[in-house]
Amino acid sequence: MSVEIRFADHLSDEERQTLFGWGENIFGVEDAHYRWRPKDYHFITEEDGRALSHVGVLKTSVKAGGQEVTVGGIGGVVTVPEAQGRRHVHAAMRRAVVFLCDELGAEFGMLFCLQRLVPFYARQGWRLVEEEAEFEQPAGKVISPFSVMVLPCGGRVWPAGKVEVAGFPW
Repeated sequence: MSVEIRFADHLSDEERQTLFGWGENIFGVEDAHYRWRPKDYHFITEEDGRALSHVGVLKTSVKAGGQEVTVGGIGGVVTVPEAQGRRHVHAAMRRAVVFLCDELGAEFGMLFCLQRLVPFYARQGWRLVEEEAEFEQPAGKVISPFSVMVLPCGGRVWPAGKVEVAGFPW
């Protein structure tokens, strides 16, 4: 069996169904009805042409402690049930981080996750941001109920202070 990581700038309807349509509330947040920003780039782990896992990426700016920071946002991280535990998404995450740092020129990778996933990302080098974060939703700005994690691309230290995201989270 051949496992590969494919880069794409869009997902087909079939890929979306395979990756995200296998269960209800697969991210554990759908019942809260948050609006999410679409990803511009996709890293899909495939085995014999079948999509097994996904990491989405976008480039944006946020404010942290009042300072502008260019981030490569990571989102839509998922593995289909039959491939979970086989570390496919780890390889896709590594490729996505190289892309957002080297190709997109981001200063940091940044993601939103449930508290229970913090150890998963921490094992891959991501650091928890302790300060509160806010993002926009259709009714206005909200304080993020999700953990925010960052991964430096270079030597810059993440600025201390409140994180402000202009727009929807990813």
